[in-house]
Amino acid sequence: MPHPTTNADGLPTIPLTEDQRFIFDTRGWLLLPSVLTAEQITTMREFCYRLKEDSDSIPPHHRSSVGGPLEQLSDHPVVMGFMDEFVSNGYAGEDAYGFRMEGTFLTIRGKGHNNFAPHGGRGLFNFPGNSHTYHQHHDRAHSGLTRVVWELNPVERGEGGTLLLTGSHKGAFPPPASTADPTSDIWDDYECPAGSALIFTEALCHSGAPWENDEVDRVSVFNCYNVIGNKWHKWEPHPEHLQEMPFKRQTLFRPVYCQDNVPSEADV
Repeated sequence: MPHPTTNADGLPTIPLTEDQRFIFDTRGWLLLPSVLTAEQITTMREFCYRLKEDSDSIPPHHRSSVGGPLEQLSDHPVVMGFMDEFVSNGYAGEDAYGFRMEGTFLTIRGKGHNNFAPHGGRGLFNFPGNSHTYHQHHDRAHSGLTRVVWELNPVERGEGGTLLLTGSHKGAFPPPASTADPTSDIWDDYECPAGSALIFTEALCHSGAPWENDEVDRVSVFNCYNVIGNKWHKWEPHPEHLQEMPFKRQTLFRPVYCQDNVPSEADV
């Protein structure tokens, strides 16, 4: 079935380029710099600090990293383009996405905060229900559980962005002992301006890293996506918030099964 051509806000899908598709498939991660506007960055970052420091000023059903202006990130046109290529399994229509959003969290980390904990890798060998999978079939690649990280402050190389073990989603061997050192050259990281999106398959070995920037916090929204018929996380959006969303965005959070799971607004 065809994928939606616009998101819930009426914005057209931004498909991956041939180069971006190849880079993600071979590396297991892709950086899309400067996706958001300056106004979006400011509004979203301010909302993130309200969530952390003054959550009582936010309606209860919007007190999450998909609440308020952050809702726009859930089906941003670049997310649609990526998921249609690597995650969607065909249960889609103009009113319904062919993938699900199944988790989200916000991190605000100041200098010295360290959450180094490598995990993931070897996605070719994980059983399908594990969700942390990566496979190829008939000139297509499929990523199971997939993470989109929205960086709302600048990230400098070597200062605490997500660490990525490039290619490990297809690795035949376990990650080597050198991955226990966050400064090892085996890790890749990145630099990007505020408003950029980092996308990686959860089949890739990756980790947080000590935040070393003493000028700005790391302010990042971590959204997670999966196929229609599989679920890994327990998280669900607040039911009141879900009811407020446009119908098409609601389909990101529909029940987990495949048979005839292509809802249409005309059927509501």
